[in-house]
Amino acid sequence: MKNLKPFIIIFCGVIQIITATIQAQEKNEYIIDLTSFVATENTLPFWFTANQFGTVPNENTSLLDASFKHNSTGDTTTYFTYKAGVAGFTGSKSNVFITELYGSLHYKNWKLTLGNKYDPIAWEGLSSTNGNIVKATNTRAFPGIALETKKYIRLPFAKSWLRAKFSYAEYLLNDKRVVDNAQLHHKSVYFKSLLNSRLSLVTGLDHYAVWGGTSNEFGKLPSGFNDYIKVVLGSSGGNNAAIGDQINALGNHIGAYLLQLNYKGTKVNWNMYWSHPFEDTSGMNLSNYPDALYGIFIDFKKPKSFITHLVAEYYYTKDQGRKASTNGLSDNYFNNSIYNSGWTYFGNTIGSPFFPTKVPVDGITHGVIVGYNRFVAYHLGTKGYLAPHIRYTTMMSYIYYAGWFGNPVENNKQLSGVLTLYFQPVKLPFDIAVGTAIDAGNFLPHNIGGFIKLTKKGVF
Repeated sequence: MKNLKPFIIIFCGVIQIITATIQAQEKNEYIIDLTSFVATENTLPFWFTANQFGTVPNENTSLLDASFKHNSTGDTTTYFTYKAGVAGFTGSKSNVFITELYGSLHYKNWKLTLGNKYDPIAWEGLSSTNGNIVKATNTRAFPGIALETKKYIRLPFAKSWLRAKFSYAEYLLNDKRVVDNAQLHHKSVYFKSLLNSRLSLVTGLDHYAVWGGTSNEFGKLPSGFNDYIKVVLGSSGGNNAAIGDQINALGNHIGAYLLQLNYKGTKVNWNMYWSHPFEDTSGMNLSNYPDALYGIFIDFKKPKSFITHLVAEYYYTKDQGRKASTNGLSDNYFNNSIYNSGWTYFGNTIGSPFFPTKVPVDGITHGVIVGYNRFVAYHLGTKGYLAPHIRYTTMMSYIYYAGWFGNPVENNKQLSGVLTLYFQPVKLPFDIAVGTAIDAGNFLPHNIGGFIKLTKKGVF
């Protein structure tokens, strides 16, 4: 606890500065988490560090995570919200960093956000990748600006049977990278078709592109307005681009198709989803089928029951466009020859944490491990209640890594699980969570770990 005093002092200072600008009648929220992790190995079990927004280091540690959020609704048309959060941990190396710092302007069904903001949690936090194979909750939030619709909106020509949701954003990748000061473009569009009173179908596209920046090998990469238009449209780079970008689309493009069937019943709700990755035209044309995340989420609509929610997921990423290739080349998911840090941010994979990153060199991550981005995986997550004031979540995952084509790997199997119990003591001013996790197999070390977390929430 002694080592955490500087973190507490810094957090209290931030809170005082922010609250000084807020009127007393406003409603505000704060959350303070204090967590300690221990394990039998020098590293922590997989599910202690994965999908933690990049806040938990991979070693025995104590972590303080605190945030303040303002949710003023003003009137129903226009209002402003903001949030500030910091995290700090101790261990072989101590660190303090901003987790979230953003302001959002809301106008009717539109929202404009400036800063770095976490993605919302999908499927009760039980999914291995937040329901999206290319964008999990495994890294810190990107700083930037984003415009989005908050809910599905009706299209003028479709009356009530078809609705749409959009987002458009520009971010800065401000970690240590092979290409310094690279930018990240993002856009998405989703359509919801109302099939009947109980069934709806969502189809959509989630697209990211890393572009611009300065490379030690290629120098300053294209970053002008005309280059930006090419990035948005996915056009080739032309004569001014690096070799790979002359042939393919300018920048490092990554995305996913989503197909989701939703059912709302009287006794149960369920959602079946398919998240298909693409990195070039072959992927967009589904030439890398059957590579995808396949999942189902079930809400049993039984509050306080033993199992309230369940997620089951299956991954297949072994094709990588090889069978449809005319030159024997493959996609090599989450890696790129020019943007060599690949689909990573602050050392973590941006997509599913089942894609392991390479060991950093001089603090720079060089993408994910080739061969370990080809795998088959099974994941199961459940949530429920053991008693009225004791909630639990559990996740279990099995991954088989296939190695690269014609070059199988020896350490290819991994089983990882986690069980967390949440207590809400009536007589204590804070909540308590305890958990245990295991790793077995031959990819990660055999490991058993535990944690305890104290959470204080409040409204003022």
